[in-house]
Amino acid sequence: MKGVFLFAVSFCLFLGANAEADHADEGRDADGMEVGSGGVFCKAVGRSGKIMCARPQTGKKQDYSEKNSNRIVIEFDSLQERNSGGNMVGKARKKGHHFDSFAGQDFTFAGLKEVTYQGLHAKNFNFSSFLSGPNATFTVLAYMFEESGNITFGNETSEMRKGMLKFNIQIDGWKFCSNSSDDCESADRGEFIDVALAVKSKGKPKFRSEEEKEKLLKIVRHGQHSKHGEGTGSHDNDGAGEQEGSQEYRPKCLKRWKYKKCPKEFDIGGGSDMMLSSQVMVDDVVMDMPGNGDYPKYMEFRNKQKFIFRFPKAVSKIFYDPGLEVGVESGKENIMPREFVVLTFVTLLADLFTF
Repeated sequence: MKGVFLFAVSFCLFLGANAEADHADEGRDADGMEVGSGGVFCKAVGRSGKIMCARPQTGKKQDYSEKNSNRIVIEFDSLQERNSGGNMVGKARKKGHHFDSFAGQDFTFAGLKEVTYQGLHAKNFNFSSFLSGPNATFTVLAYMFEESGNITFGNETSEMRKGMLKFNIQIDGWKFCSNSSDDCESADRGEFIDVALAVKSKGKPKFRSEEEKEKLLKIVRHGQHSKHGEGTGSHDNDGAGEQEGSQEYRPKCLKRWKYKKCPKEFDIGGGSDMMLSSQVMVDDVVMDMPGNGDYPKYMEFRNKQKFIFRFPKAVSKIFYDPGLEVGVESGKENIMPREFVVLTFVTLLADLFTF
């Protein structure tokens, strides 16, 4: 009987250890930095600054490899200085003001820490790289939220939920082409920086209009009403309720009288969404992106899915605030919840001791 008791204790300790396994890989490793919360895991790679995210099913380990069709990859694809006509400048000299690939760019990581972001608890790590041409520093400030709440950027207020990721982009000290620049052609005049973000996901990104958001909300409200109503609770949504992620959809932007705008929302497949603000902070002043509402914009180029951000000319600092919500990975396996395993084991023990 003593042996049975010791085995039971060991088994429960094993389960407890597995319960903490979700966070065992957090922090810095040889390749970069990893963080997790709310079942979502994201890893930034030191070479290129690529960010990979996954939300595995209960009991499964995160998989960032190409074999996982549910993973999301965010890659900083290019950085280009442009003039008022939208043409590239600063590309003729040895020290260019454009980067067509970050693949060979090395990033330096700051340590993982617990912080508050506008009053919400989050995990944070930053990584940065020096860009010699414009003599600038490109930094990504990553925040994974550990609780839900609202945050504000400019006149946009959005809901953040546990496990959502912000990967803020900051550019410091960029020296724009002017008539006094030694590393630009004499006629070059820089006015904007275009940042291209390449995204690999389960589906092709689709802009979600206000009408589509309202339709999804109606589906959810109808489902909730049916669950709490009389009868069997069954209902017919004409197939709409089967849309991926629709039953989980909640508004991510609070459009009240004093908040006039919402970030652009894109469905990127697999129940995952990207929230991209149309505003940018330039030298501590929040303003609309240039382009009369065209930016940020989505495009496909050379088999890549890209989001393009256009930042206005700054004296010292540019700051941008995108967000990501990762959907639950799909799969056919039935994974037994850990709580079910514990309950079953305790029941067997009770039967054994009763016997």
